[in-house]
Amino acid sequence: MILKTARFGEIDIDEKKIISFPQGLPGLEQAKRFALIHHEKTFPINWLQAVDDADISLPVVEPFLIMADYEFNISDADTGELAVSKRDDLHIVNVVVIPDKLEDMTVNLAAPILINIRMNLGKQIIFDRKNYQIKYPAFEPICKYFKEVQANAGAVKEN
Repeated sequence: MILKTARFGEIDIDEKKIISFPQGLPGLEQAKRFALIHHEKTFPINWLQAVDDADISLPVVEPFLIMADYEFNISDADTGELAVSKRDDLHIVNVVVIPDKLEDMTVNLAAPILINIRMNLGKQIIFDRKNYQIKYPAFEPICKYFKEVQANAGAVKEN
């Protein structure tokens, strides 16, 4: 399927990988279908692109790259709504805010987006702000992760 995007132009996506958000996302309730786009130029930041609106594209990152001990409990209601039967089915990302001054980049750790990759179902949940920040500094952890990956690129592992 060819997906038209404002950020990346036309891209070819597998229609079977479109993620359905039955409730939409907070503030974007009209957008119900998204594709998770991995773009090598922005790695490790990926993009949650609305399928039906070329202008909606959210930068997202896996929270464990930002905070290694990031953890939370998922309610039984959310688990049921997402049809999660095992932990391996769940992919977690958080929205990144990328301002003009990249050093001020933040990630919203208080509202993870949960994606059941087996069922292609998604939902954003919002926590009490006491545990995690809405604007957690992300620039340094992302740069550190990127540098570590680049340092190991092409490395041959000895047995």
